[in-house]
Amino acid sequence: MLKTFLERAARDESVYITDVREAFQSQGTRPFHIHVTLYDRSVRAFALCLPETAGEEEAGFVAEYVYANVYNILSALGGLRVDVYLDRSDRAAVELAEGLGRVFQLDLPKTARTGFGKCLNVNERVLAALFGRAERFAFGVHSLEEEPEVQAPPAAGGQPVFARLPARTKGRMVLGIDIGGTDVKLAVSVDGRLALCKEFDWFPASCTRAEEITGPLLLLTRLLRAAGSLCRAGREAELDRAALGKRAALEEMERGAQAMEEAAGEDLHPFDAIGLCFPDVVIQNRIVGGETHKTFGLRGNPDLDYEEQFAKITALNGQLAAYVAEGGPVMNTNDGPMAAFAAAVEQAVGGGELSRGFFAHTLGTELGTGWVRPDGSIPEIPLEVYNFIIDLGSNVQRGYGAGDVRSVNNVNTGLPGTLQRYTGQSGVFRLGAKLLPEQDPALWQELFDRGLFRWEGEVLAVPTAPEDMRKACLEFLMEQAAGERPVCEEIFRTVGEYLAVTWRETEYILCPEAKDRSLFGRLVKLPACFRLLCQGAERREPGLRHYAADGALANTALMKQLDAHPDYTVAQFAQAVGAIYYGCLGLEA
Repeated sequence: MLKTFLERAARDESVYITDVREAFQSQGTRPFHIHVTLYDRSVRAFALCLPETAGEEEAGFVAEYVYANVYNILSALGGLRVDVYLDRSDRAAVELAEGLGRVFQLDLPKTARTGFGKCLNVNERVLAALFGRAERFAFGVHSLEEEPEVQAPPAAGGQPVFARLPARTKGRMVLGIDIGGTDVKLAVSVDGRLALCKEFDWFPASCTRAEEITGPLLLLTRLLRAAGSLCRAGREAELDRAALGKRAALEEMERGAQAMEEAAGEDLHPFDAIGLCFPDVVIQNRIVGGETHKTFGLRGNPDLDYEEQFAKITALNGQLAAYVAEGGPVMNTNDGPMAAFAAAVEQAVGGGELSRGFFAHTLGTELGTGWVRPDGSIPEIPLEVYNFIIDLGSNVQRGYGAGDVRSVNNVNTGLPGTLQRYTGQSGVFRLGAKLLPEQDPALWQELFDRGLFRWEGEVLAVPTAPEDMRKACLEFLMEQAAGERPVCEEIFRTVGEYLAVTWRETEYILCPEAKDRSLFGRLVKLPACFRLLCQGAERREPGLRHYAADGALANTALMKQLDAHPDYTVAQFAQAVGAIYYGCLGLEA
């Protein structure tokens, strides 16, 4: 069993953690039971079994499997502590368990942590937000005889509110903001009408100060407040179309905001509510993660204290409140839950069955994950599924640095095999670099001729300067797949296969009531690419159903108007419209 996994890894093949777990659980004889105490002090149990090992290579593989399980659990659920129950006579297992504090760098400061320790940085910021200094994360090791019985998590109750939210847009001006890694999308509802859409390209990972991230978001909000006020007053002819255009620079938007504010005069009106999604861990309406690629530049700035800088991003809601009517809500969540929330509203209005809640992924710069419970609540957990380690193999691709397109190593943590490099645009780029040179050398050369790939010394990259080519590169490869170019078709089928592994892992750790998955984002913008993703997923999970967030999603008035828009698509702006409804959660009916 172990020899087979090691041989596959050496051949640079994927060795999925779900396959390893299935084999170990059926053939393993050594108990390694993990109990996680969650933020609400409930406990989840994961009764792992480990196999006997022969030699350092097998022991190392089993250790990596254990670390990956703990890492995935903490990335998804977070927790107050992790306790391991095992056979005390199994010295190797005891050493594994007692070494968790060292491997996860429990006693190191946040700035010194790397690899597995990064998930504790996020967890500690959540603990600080929830409990102040009253709680500190810990590991514990216990004899199997001491293992307490753990009850299954209770089912969610209550009545969903989704179908009631569209009515709350009537007579109000509401802003929805979808903040991504390559662009920001905004939508404004005026009296239940989709009055404005705005797209702004950016690259937050290159920012070295918090204000470089928060500043454009506040300017965009100011710009849309002025434009929305003109629409509210029936004065659309006075809109500054150039400032609202996709290509408008910050200076042009600044001038446009000021000009439209002056033009609006007494008609300048604050938003009644703002809903937004931010690509990081959001707990109790606050951005508390701080370990995503979006703040890569901030973390690398030696001249500023990162925790102080990130605190300014945590304070974003308070800054946005300046553009909302007194007492009006600013409702913030992660981009993944927002995708799920948006789809849930549309399904509810369309008469869909939501008794099992809703589970969705966004496929764009990275993988976003959203889970809405049947009662309409969004679980207060990190839900960093994009950090899940799904591949314990691919040894050759592990050898490349994280900045190389060919690498399977996480850009933020350096850990190999995480979903960040498998299911978003990075996965498409990596698979292209792996498959194209041998299977379609003409297309491989064309990527370089078009400037979509380039060599930077010995590092293969998709350029981000002087022009960011990531979106253009992804769209080109998608067009080739939609045009039935075989190798590109296989790229998207393989991404679909990764999604099936993701489904299996989220089922194991999260146990969501919803079994189907809805997909948002650029990777599903073309129907042909979505079909290829589904074909790949079916290779591993024949019963798994994926749904594309396309025009078929549109049931509410705002989403129907978006679907009919000549310039924008549901796949692009669904989350911004969903954010409008999310903002309405804080409004009285």
